[in-house]
Amino acid sequence: MVNSTQPSGFNGPKPTDAVLQRKSLGLMHRQIFGSYDVDVQSGLSVWSPRLRKMFPAHSNQPVSMDEVHRTIHPDDRDWVTARMQSAMRSPGPYEFTYRIALPDGQVLRVRDVGTAHPASAAGQVRRITGTLTDITHEPEGGIGRKLSNDSFWQIIDAAPIGAYAVDSRLRMVRINRTAFATFAEIDNLLGRHIDEILHILWDEPFASEAVARFRRTLETGEPYDADPVIGYRADRKVLEAYDWNIERIELEDGQPGVLCYFYDLTERVRNEQETKEQQRRLSLAHDAARMGAWEVDLLTDEVQGSPQLFALFGEPDFDGNANDLWRRAIHPDDRPAVKAAFQDAVVNKSAFSVDFRVVLQGGAIRHLATRGEVLCDADGTPVKVIGVDQDITDRKAVELALRESEEQMRTVINHTIAFVGVLDPDGVLRECSQPALDFGGLTKSDVVGKPFWDAYWWTYDTAIREKCRDAVSKARSGQTQRFDVVVRGRNDRFITIDFLLAPVFGATGELRMLVASGFDISDREEARAREKLLMSEINHRTKNILTLVHAVARQTARGSSEDFIPRFETRLMALAKAQDLLFESATDGVDLRSLAESQLAHFLDRMETRISLAGPPVSLAPHAAQAIGMALHELSTNAGKYGALSSDRGHVEVAWSVQPDHDTLEIVWVERDGPPVVPPTSRGFGSTVINQMTQSALDAEVSLEYRPEGVRWTLACNMSKVGKA
Repeated sequence: MVNSTQPSGFNGPKPTDAVLQRKSLGLMHRQIFGSYDVDVQSGLSVWSPRLRKMFPAHSNQPVSMDEVHRTIHPDDRDWVTARMQSAMRSPGPYEFTYRIALPDGQVLRVRDVGTAHPASAAGQVRRITGTLTDITHEPEGGIGRKLSNDSFWQIIDAAPIGAYAVDSRLRMVRINRTAFATFAEIDNLLGRHIDEILHILWDEPFASEAVARFRRTLETGEPYDADPVIGYRADRKVLEAYDWNIERIELEDGQPGVLCYFYDLTERVRNEQETKEQQRRLSLAHDAARMGAWEVDLLTDEVQGSPQLFALFGEPDFDGNANDLWRRAIHPDDRPAVKAAFQDAVVNKSAFSVDFRVVLQGGAIRHLATRGEVLCDADGTPVKVIGVDQDITDRKAVELALRESEEQMRTVINHTIAFVGVLDPDGVLRECSQPALDFGGLTKSDVVGKPFWDAYWWTYDTAIREKCRDAVSKARSGQTQRFDVVVRGRNDRFITIDFLLAPVFGATGELRMLVASGFDISDREEARAREKLLMSEINHRTKNILTLVHAVARQTARGSSEDFIPRFETRLMALAKAQDLLFESATDGVDLRSLAESQLAHFLDRMETRISLAGPPVSLAPHAAQAIGMALHELSTNAGKYGALSSDRGHVEVAWSVQPDHDTLEIVWVERDGPPVVPPTSRGFGSTVINQMTQSALDAEVSLEYRPEGVRWTLACNMSKVGKA
């Protein structure tokens, strides 16, 4: 149980006129202070001379109800006021007792008997009149407690207090409507013992203590003003609170009983607890959010702040005018902005917010965000500004890091060759990389804020546009989309991109964005086409090489079988060297000089002194390189065995030229200073390669002369047959 003051709104019983007349006869011998007359609307009252002595400052003037209220004993003020307010709302007689404190310090117990007079038939009370009687020396529970059941319960049923009566055996005999709500879960109330009822409602020890109080009041006549009971109801398992009093009464049958009247404080107590909890939660929230509250009195310029506020400024133990601390700590560069925001809010009577920095005593800088609101009086004049400051230092650091990260990411994206875009969950383009804009000759305003499928890159073809729209729809459902597609750039330039559209989900599974990216794969597609062509060419070349190998083998076999293998191998090696040059070439052509050097490579030591190569750059097609390479191989082989290169003094000159007027390639092989040349008596494979194969392969004019001074071989053919210079 928790102590509490008497609640307001407590209404007392109103006896009938007949009862009051009988009471007046019985009280003639008691000391009557005097009478009063109160105007309900104005709250002013007129008191008889003796009563007026309690208010010496107003001996000749009307007395207000507030001043009357101050004469009542402090412990009785609230509930007496509540009873009087109830009397002012309901016409008819009333009666109750309370204590008053006289100017000389004496405390008296008085009975207040009066009548509330209606102003009209509507039932509103216009004025109340009554008398005060001194009952200080009268035993409590006497004649004044004998009440008529009918009149009492008719009056109290309309009151917002609960009331019930128990008889001499402590069994409940009457209960008003308000009390029924408190006992709603208990059946058959009337006739049940109060001990049983209270033990249903409350746990020990309160239930037994309350029953004991009922017995004591019944036996001694002493009234009991209980401390409010605040606790969890045993039957309802919820927090409830009641202010309650008991006094002995004389029942209609002449037997003593006990009247209990109580006021439900539950809502007030719950509100108070809720207020405390809210204040505690607010304090915890301020601590957790690193926030401090403040208020500025615009009349005195004084600033009050919470402990959390001073902690934000680095002075948790500050005890002074917070305005001084505020002005001193705010960063000099931020003071004008804070002052302007505050003054604008006061002038416009509006809320304001501004971020600023504070400099702590050690020099550290902290970022704060202040939010304030202007409060005005009834005339609309600003009188106070309230607000909070929150430490946002960490948030500022995160914002700075995020901004730097975004700038870095944007820089990286804008310097890549990829096309990157960010779409919202509806497929509207929200961000786009610079390469994508440059490719299309666009600005952000041309595409950002529009559906992705309506952007310039896609709209050249209805089918492509719908494919893009379908990709967005599928990506929104969580399916990553990837495919190759042709997109349009500036001046109707078209490229093929590897397109990817991926959904991005938040931590709770919600779709946050769609990320689109594309890489230009036009070169890859062209390479793929070239690869396909090259494979066809390789297939063709392979067939040609196999045919040539077959011919070499057949012609070589016509000679002596003993040296077939060495001769066949050397000729294949010559063919292989031409193939190596062909595959090493990046242009699918073989340089004539490189071809000649490869076929004369086994005479490397003589290349500069006895072998000379001269001629302009000529690129040979694959078939020409194979034919000419085989011819040069046979010529060099014969020169090494029988000709100029078989001696120590012989020379070989290989020269070529291109005749522009005839577009003709001419190659000349000349040997000199070697052994005398004797024409062969028979023609072998070498002669066939040198003459017939080159002539057939290149549609060329070929001659081979065995001059005494040395062999001379010439080849002349149209450049279209071998390649171009």
